Amino acid sequence: MDTDISCPLCHRIDAVQNVEALHADGVSTSYSSDLSTGFAVTSAGLVPVLGASSGERTHTTALARSVAPEPLLRPTGRLVLCGILLLFPALAALGPMAWYVFHPEDVGVLMALFVAVTVVTGLAAPSVLMLGIAYGRSRYNSRIWRGRRAAYAVWSAGYYCHRCGVAYWPRSPISGIPARTAFAPQHFRQHVWNVGGYVG
Repeated sequence: MDTDISCPLCHRIDAVQNVEALHADGVSTSYSSDLSTGFAVTSAGLVPVLGASSGERTHTTALARSVAPEPLLRPTGRLVLCGILLLFPALAALGPMAWYVFHPEDVGVLMALFVAVTVVTGLAAPSVLMLGIAYGRSRYNSRIWRGRRAAYAVWSAGYYCHRCGVAYWPRSPISGIPARTAFAPQHFRQHVWNVGGYVG
């Protein structure tokens, strides 16, 4: 069965491209390397320093971003590492605070316990906050992973007309997706993301 892939607005195919190819054309990666020179002050005096660095950057056009098959994943690794590192002061304070509670000199046991809990909680708060944010990002990322297959099936069936600036499906990939209806790229993406369960 032949599918009519012509644009629903201009009814032509010469400026029509599959959304998957459109997205691939709009994403590129560049690599760079730099050599740095300078001076450093050490105990032996002023010494020359040489350094090299390399970088990798991904560039995405606005059009490719507007028809992206899924939201970007949110990084969690640094937040978890910082959260664990910030937990060490609270753990280090547990010993002295426990000793303070069991050996209150001039204050009562309740006051010593209140001070100990306040100090440990205050030291642990930044860690708990960072780990909570990392947990929220992890849940968000897992929702994207779960919806990828369904969203990709709908996304890859779409087409984009460069003449009219609209995205559409020549035929409906699943129920609920209108066929031969012109959408702005952002609305096309919204339909795809709804299928993937990324929205809401």
